[in-house]
Amino acid sequence: MRAKERAANRAKANRQALKWPIGVGGALLIGVIAFYQVGTEPAELDDRLCPKQSGPVGATLLLIDTSDPFSAKHKETLIRFFDHATDPKSAMPLGPEELLLVYELTEDPGDPARHIEICRPGMDFNDRTWRDDIRQGRKFAERDWDSFNDKFKAPVPHDTVNSRSTSPIIETLGVLAARHVPGKLGNSDFKVHIVLFSDLLQHSPRMSHYGSYPKASEMALHHRDLLTDLTGADVSIFRLERPKYASWQTADHYYWWTEFVAETGGNLRFQDSI
Repeated sequence: MRAKERAANRAKANRQALKWPIGVGGALLIGVIAFYQVGTEPAELDDRLCPKQSGPVGATLLLIDTSDPFSAKHKETLIRFFDHATDPKSAMPLGPEELLLVYELTEDPGDPARHIEICRPGMDFNDRTWRDDIRQGRKFAERDWDSFNDKFKAPVPHDTVNSRSTSPIIETLGVLAARHVPGKLGNSDFKVHIVLFSDLLQHSPRMSHYGSYPKASEMALHHRDLLTDLTGADVSIFRLERPKYASWQTADHYYWWTEFVAETGGNLRFQDSI
């Protein structure tokens, strides 16, 4: 009996001795899991979801012309732009911590309607590793992407048509470039991509494409005040073809914009008629 009691006591003592390391190990495991979920303190973001300390690394600026109804192809192209904006394999991807600005053309070039001003989160959620989750917790990453997707769902009411007597495309481009494009004297590391989604028929008291207008190479002589500084900016152009404007939307008009981008120092990245 005494032998059995001694064996039982030893087993009990062993169990008691194991409780401490098991308890400590369990606590450590819980701590690691919690740290994996939350991580270290994330970078502080502003109301645009851009890093407060460093700001956005670059910007994509989309100017949309809703002066006439969109065709089915126009709508499809605009929707595809937004659907593919966060795909790094797409033709016009929005990079990590890059700012997206979506404006709608109005009659007042100084006050285009702004629909979106938001930064893409720093990394695609599916590309995250456990190390990323330690540096910036998964919960914080989920929160940032949820906020981004909520603001990104319906960026522009593309069925809306805002009839107006003028289309100051060039003047508006000049205002937006002054706000967002670094230009010759700015930070050349801050990359800007301007996307024009318009019939491109400039029409204002200063200059109209409904009639005669100077060559883009002669703008400095005739309309120097309409030129802007697009140095350092990539420019993509989608000309919205409209049958009622066929007599003005000629091949010469199409390439006028190619020359205009070059004259203002921009780099034409993409151009198409849809």
